[in-house]
Amino acid sequence: IYLIVICVLGIAAIIVSQWDMFATPQYRGVRAGVFLGLGLSGIIPTLHYVISEGFLKAATIGQIGWLLLMAGLYITGAALYAARIPERFFPGKCDIWFHSHQLFHIFVVAGAFVHFHGVSNLQEFRFMVGGGCSEEDAL
Repeated sequence: IYLIVICVLGIAAIIVSQWDMFATPQYRGVRAGVFLGLGLSGIIPTLHYVISEGFLKAATIGQIGWLLLMAGLYITGAALYAARIPERFFPGKCDIWFHSHQLFHIFVVAGAFVHFHGVSNLQEFRFMVGGGCSEEDAL
């Protein structure tokens, strides 16, 4: 189910990125919402892990802190983009540098690096501390 949800959200992100109708100002919030939904699509699987394994295991082995930081970066970027900050407060001053779309991408790239770091920690734990899969588990 989780993979289906992320695939649907990914397709929605492609649609709102490529379809000219969604490039109009009245769909700005829809675009931000789709990208926010895609960025936060890991909340339900994360909560599932926390409920099934416990918070302590999720915080240490599951690297949930990195996921929360990633979510914070994605939310901040999407909020700046949807609210048109800083160009709303400084009209004409942020037309080339530091407008909301650029800031959105900076926060998303930072979130992607944080996500990569957390996943790298998960992989390191899995193969060094927690052991890998046995041959029977792999089948």
